[in-house]
Amino acid sequence: MENENNEQIKTPERGPAPTKKEKTYRQALILMSVLLLACVIFSGFQTFYIFRMNSGLEGTLTYNNYYNKQIEERTEEEYVDPIEAIENSRNAAATGLPDPWFSLEDAASVNKNKLSTVEIVKLVSPATVSLSVIGVDDNKETKLGSGTGFIITEDGYIVTNQHVVVLADRAVSTYYVTVILPDEKQPVRAKVIGSDAQTDIAVLKVDTDRKLPCVTLGDSDNLQAGELAVAIGNAMGTLDDTVTVGVISAPSREINRNGYYVDIIQTDAAINPGNSGGPLINSFGEVIGITNAKIISSTSENLGFAIRINSVKKIIEDIINYGKVVGRPYLGVSVTYVSDDAYFGAKGGVYVASMVPGGPAEKAGLKIGDIILKLDGVEIKETGDIIKVRDSHKVGDVIEAIIIRDGKELTRSIEIGDSADAND
Repeated sequence: MENENNEQIKTPERGPAPTKKEKTYRQALILMSVLLLACVIFSGFQTFYIFRMNSGLEGTLTYNNYYNKQIEERTEEEYVDPIEAIENSRNAAATGLPDPWFSLEDAASVNKNKLSTVEIVKLVSPATVSLSVIGVDDNKETKLGSGTGFIITEDGYIVTNQHVVVLADRAVSTYYVTVILPDEKQPVRAKVIGSDAQTDIAVLKVDTDRKLPCVTLGDSDNLQAGELAVAIGNAMGTLDDTVTVGVISAPSREINRNGYYVDIIQTDAAINPGNSGGPLINSFGEVIGITNAKIISSTSENLGFAIRINSVKKIIEDIINYGKVVGRPYLGVSVTYVSDDAYFGAKGGVYVASMVPGGPAEKAGLKIGDIILKLDGVEIKETGDIIKVRDSHKVGDVIEAIIIRDGKELTRSIEIGDSADAND
């Protein structure tokens, strides 16, 4: 070939056309590159999702998954009594609080004569009340939910579950609670004195000029499997004073609710919707538990649960004395465990998923995405390890956290706070 100046131009020689095998190889290589890029992008989104959406320590456990996923046998070697932790911290947190005036220490029964089921019902049923949550919208009132409670004092303090009255506790202008007192047909309003989401306990108060029948609280620490268990409640929200009878299937199981360990009793006495907040009673007519959940599945039967009364006596006292629980150790951090093979490129460990603004963890300089290696010298292998360390201290203690951030090992000092401050 020549140009306009008659100069010879060499045309590059083309190689042989690629074979079918080579074309297939190139296409496969391109496809693999695209898939690898997609995996990297997906891993990034998955990491973000885990950090932002998963809940762990001091996070939120949905009530439906409360027992299904968290029930485990109690082991004394690893167990830290949360009530003991609160008691150890109460003096440190008491500054500025009014002197406590209410105590359940004198509420224990001296009766050690076993009663028949009929006698138990006659004794406890008058002090068991039906609750309703009423919603107000455009001056129209609608019944939104039902539950059960039991009277603990003659002047009208009533214990129930927090999840039963949570709407009336958080939005008093829109929702309220009514109670049907013994020997009365018309419901009366009850004030929510306070509640505790960690233990699912709430205390109500009704104003009355007469002395009300009240229950006797028993000792749930001495329960044995096979003992009689009687439940009284407002079954289905319409069948008040429903009595079901069974046994104590397991006297003590431990669950993690919202980052705090709670002691529960397992029973085969039927627990129906509307029973929540009602009493579980022993053969002496004493309340040894507060019914609050059951497991419903195609593969299980007669799995009912009640909060052990001993584990919440201090909670009830605090709510009546202060309107909230005081002196409970608090870190203000939600964490999640990620295994090494959770997703492509994952590094296993306990990650910081979220923090309460202004809480102890944020003040200490922790950040979302940090991996917690050690806390107070204890190696952190799972989220429960953090709970045990926290509950072994009292409010005001300073503990050392060793974390990994961006591949570097850092040390931060955390001053343990009071959970009451987070709810103010």
